[in-house]
Amino acid sequence: MQDLKSANHNLRKIWKHAFTNVRHKYRFSITDENFHEKISFRLSRLNLWTIVSLCSIVLVAFTVFIVVFTPVRRFIPGYVKKDLVEQSIRDRMRVDSLQMRMESQTLMLRTLNAVLTGNIPMDDSKIIRDSLRDYSNISYHRSMADSLLRIEIENSDKYTLDPHSTQISGNDPQSASFADNILFYKPTEGSIYQKFDHQTRHYGIDLEVEPNSVIKSVLDGTVILTCWSPERGHIMLVEHDGKLISIYAAAAALFKRTGEFVRAGEAIGIAGQSSLNGEVVHLHFELWYNGTPVDPEKHLIL
Repeated sequence: MQDLKSANHNLRKIWKHAFTNVRHKYRFSITDENFHEKISFRLSRLNLWTIVSLCSIVLVAFTVFIVVFTPVRRFIPGYVKKDLVEQSIRDRMRVDSLQMRMESQTLMLRTLNAVLTGNIPMDDSKIIRDSLRDYSNISYHRSMADSLLRIEIENSDKYTLDPHSTQISGNDPQSASFADNILFYKPTEGSIYQKFDHQTRHYGIDLEVEPNSVIKSVLDGTVILTCWSPERGHIMLVEHDGKLISIYAAAAALFKRTGEFVRAGEAIGIAGQSSLNGEVVHLHFELWYNGTPVDPEKHLIL
């Protein structure tokens, strides 16, 4: 019991001594070289800790205010503003779109240059030969039928679009039966304001449409070319079975790329390109059979 009282007495003595030391005031003075007092003030340890704590709180609050309400927060590592993220995503999409457009235009220009100059690249794939077959005894002499066919093709008028020429009359689409058992979808909703005309070399029809009308593929097929020109806008060529090719021009936007397969009636673009006089929003549609333009109005229900 005596030991417990002694311990409590010592504890109170230590606490009193510590509290007294904390509240004990010290005189802080600044003197010149002649020991004349210039500035003096009295501080205790408790007052010093209080001032330091208040200064720390004010400094933290000021820092938080700057970070939250000023642009300085953008320089903090790891901080990303929401609008900057959205803007960067939009910029990345634009760059990707421009890159794909540039690659498409480059490929188109290379293809046109190769066709115009005649420097069409040959297939450089390696020929696989059967090691068990003797190729030395193969005869490469042309047959009579092959020679006659070559002469006929070489003497024919290449790339003619004259409806009275021999080439077109041999493949006359009007007498062909390709459309008898084929259901063509409408390329878009609209009325014809310029018809097919061989004499003026207008090898298609122009449909007056509403802006942003959907363009649809008339048959199943594969996109063989997508390009753009200032006069015709976006252009798409789709190859179908039976030596048929459909052409969609004056489009405002295209949904498909070269090499993609499209279904009949599937949306492939948006109409919206104005005509040359800027008065009519239209879609220019052409239909070619075996290298010959045909009148789409005779095969489509418009």
